[in-house]
Amino acid sequence: MIHSIPFNFRNNADKTRDTVERVVEFLMEQPLNPIGKVTGALASFRCDILDEENYYEIEAELPGIPKEDISLTYEDGKYLTIAAEAPERESHLKYVCRERRTGRYERSFSVDGIKWEESTATMENGVLRVVLPKLGADVKKNSIEIS
Repeated sequence: MIHSIPFNFRNNADKTRDTVERVVEFLMEQPLNPIGKVTGALASFRCDILDEENYYEIEAELPGIPKEDISLTYEDGKYLTIAAEAPERESHLKYVCRERRTGRYERSFSVDGIKWEESTATMENGVLRVVLPKLGADVKKNSIEIS
């Protein structure tokens, strides 16, 4: 199963995280998913998550960020984190309007039942595509570097 972790709660104290995750998980299971739309709007970058028969697929919008500045980590057999660093712009420029953020972006997902060592990641036209084969799926890829 795969879930987005709203607002990066997993970096909070364990007790607070457990309580909040239970509440969020309950809300996410509701028929109209009241918090799902809010979570997507407040996230540091937008993602789509597909649940296919043999794999999960995450597509993350990261325009203007070189693949060398993106990292994927999988911790404790449960937490997938996509982190990216948007380069700083020249500080001497006078902007009339500045809407694009710079600095560090991060999203975490709770995902289990995958073959992390067989996962793949590709970057094309500013979209990161991560394929996470499910346990029991017959997939023969062996790379997690972004290509």
